Amino acid sequence: EAAERFPQMLRDQGCPKVATSDLTRDDLAEAVEDAFRYGTLVVAASSYDAGLFPPMHDFLWHLQIKGWQKRRAAVIENGSRVMTEMLSAMKDITLVGGKVTLRSRMHAGDIPALEALADAVVTL
Repeated sequence: EAAERFPQMLRDQGCPKVATSDLTRDDLAEAVEDAFRYGTLVVAASSYDAGLFPPMHDFLWHLQIKGWQKRRAAVIENGSRVMTEMLSAMKDITLVGGKVTLRSRMHAGDIPALEALADAVVTL
């Protein structure tokens, strides 16, 4: 639900262009292409067996081996630190807004944190 609502939050904050990808359904190559096209990437994924959901792991691994660098990233996760670690290992990646952690599913109390993250992504 958070991954579906967050793009609209970005638009509401004035972000002129928002591209989204569902890594379980969309073409991985197009998602990688979009990551190189824009200056800021927001990743959102659930954990999987105490690790990272495999399609997200593949996506971040592809960015890493293709030299994705000198960009900004934000993280929406539910407990695993793998996305943050993988992004931090890349060259000149600035993590913005602090990560947002959602436990099991999105709750009404999580909306202010998501809105603050949207503001941080759009403000720079």
